[in-house]
Amino acid sequence: MERRWYLALGAVLVMIPTVFAAHAATGVYYSKAEVLFLAPAVGADGNALQDDPIQTLAFASVVVHRFAEESPETAPRSTSAPLYGSGIRRGHLVYVPSSGGQWQLSFNRAVIAIEVVGESAEEVAAARDQIVNRISMLAKASQQEIGVSPANFITTNLDPSTASVSYAGVRNSRAEMALIFLTIGLAVGLPLVADRIIARIRARGSRQRTSVTGGVQDLKHRSGPPPQRENELAPPLA
Repeated sequence: MERRWYLALGAVLVMIPTVFAAHAATGVYYSKAEVLFLAPAVGADGNALQDDPIQTLAFASVVVHRFAEESPETAPRSTSAPLYGSGIRRGHLVYVPSSGGQWQLSFNRAVIAIEVVGESAEEVAAARDQIVNRISMLAKASQQEIGVSPANFITTNLDPSTASVSYAGVRNSRAEMALIFLTIGLAVGLPLVADRIIARIRARGSRQRTSVTGGVQDLKHRSGPPPQRENELAPPLA
């Protein structure tokens, strides 16, 4: 810690803005509404959807696809968590809800679910109402394009029990404590790990230099003066 104090200081300085951001974080406003698709009354002619709820459900899916083409969704889809649980602070989801689980989808209701999150209750309510109106317009236009008479239209109706706006807060204290413990762990662990890595690198470099130096000295000891030629060593003849 004493030798690598600058690493501990760097870790603390990097984490301080994150801790302050967690302290200042606020929640989001959230609304989930359901638009019901109601088949024509029994006895109406000219609409094949009146006697088959599955086809009414398929029509709701068509409307969802048409809406998605106009307003692509950027929020991730979850089978159980609400939209604000994915970390999105401003966005929407429009889908046909599934009554199945994570591994198997099951669609049995002609309903379009709408989830909206935003920074204020007014923003969320306005976005939700706009999406509801657009879905109703797309449902009407889709039937007009195929020549269904207005008397035989599949109608849409907003479920009033779901059209509300709530506030989803955040637990700042838990996030702050988690980040503080993480900062302490980084400040303590980073210098220790870095010191070990640096010590290993230095030890490896020292062994390599010792090996090279020892090899050079061994060559010097083994090498003697160059051998003289035979005629240079023989004494002169009398």
